Amino acid sequence: MPKHKPKRGNPTIDMTAMCDVSFLLLTFFMLTAKMKPAETVVIDTPSSISETKLPDVGTFTIMIAPDGRTFVDMAGQHTRKLLIDNLNDRHRMGLTEEEKFKFSISGSFGVPFNRLKQWINLDNASRDKISTGIPIDTLDVNKSELAEWIHNARLAQFQMKQEGKVKDEYVMVLKADKETPYPAVQKVINTLVDINVNKFNLITNMEADPNKVEAKK
Repeated sequence: MPKHKPKRGNPTIDMTAMCDVSFLLLTFFMLTAKMKPAETVVIDTPSSISETKLPDVGTFTIMIAPDGRTFVDMAGQHTRKLLIDNLNDRHRMGLTEEEKFKFSISGSFGVPFNRLKQWINLDNASRDKISTGIPIDTLDVNKSELAEWIHNARLAQFQMKQEGKVKDEYVMVLKADKETPYPAVQKVINTLVDINVNKFNLITNMEADPNKVEAKK
């Protein structure tokens, strides 16, 4: 008696559910994503042959414009919130919780303490008009607002690290325009040295190493 072979068909997979999930995830990320705030000052950095790469997170950046104005930007919303809480109490800036939150999600800034509240409540175009730079006192580091920002930001980041909210302390970064006068850069470097920050990185545009190019020939 011949054996009966069952009829075999091609299996089918319904992809409808997977497509629905994919579009839901895409929609979620599009609606919740936040644009990076535009930098207050545009800086054209000089070029070098250095191939060292900076980390994507955990940086404290000091920017020096071509006219010598100094700006600051720092990573970490929670660190920025803790920092502004401390400085608000110390300088009695009278910031509300909403204004502190706005600062925590903002980008770079360059105003004295007494104008920070006004800066927070302006739009980007108006902020540029009052951004006179963070004051630097090279004679008395205790009166230098830049030194105070750096010192307290590092303390806030260290506290976040102790609480397990961040992995590392701040990587200090100096970003100056190629047209910035050297004395303006030197003032920032002197400020860092005065508060015992002896390790920092200089941001440059990468150019071809002439020694490597010559070797290939």
